[in-house]
Amino acid sequence: MFINNAAADKGVVMKGQVLISILTLTAITACSTTDVGTRIASIGEGTLASEQRVTGKTILMKPRLEDVTEDSFNVRYIEMSFGTGTPVNVRDMAIAQCESIDKVAMHKGNSRGLIQANTVKAYYECVSLDK
Repeated sequence: MFINNAAADKGVVMKGQVLISILTLTAITACSTTDVGTRIASIGEGTLASEQRVTGKTILMKPRLEDVTEDSFNVRYIEMSFGTGTPVNVRDMAIAQCESIDKVAMHKGNSRGLIQANTVKAYYECVSLDK
């Protein structure tokens, strides 16, 4: 049996190059600042969280706050309704977060994970409403 060593060596080199590319991309994205979805969501007008269209609750993963600042934050959750509205507990978490600093929650938008399509990140801002 004849084995082509040149072809085998070329395969090893290509696997190494792919691995280095993946590690480089991971390092770049992991060390970046605010994600693209957050930057895009900050452009729009938004809707009061209390007026958001809501559905049932998230059931696979407890929603969690991410990227919290004085003015904005994200809520990551797994969506089971596939686009029919924001889960009630996500909206309520956003409202409570802003109420804790005497502001009102404004929903700016959602984005989905590229690999896990049912993973959603909801973008909120805390705003002061003059009365």
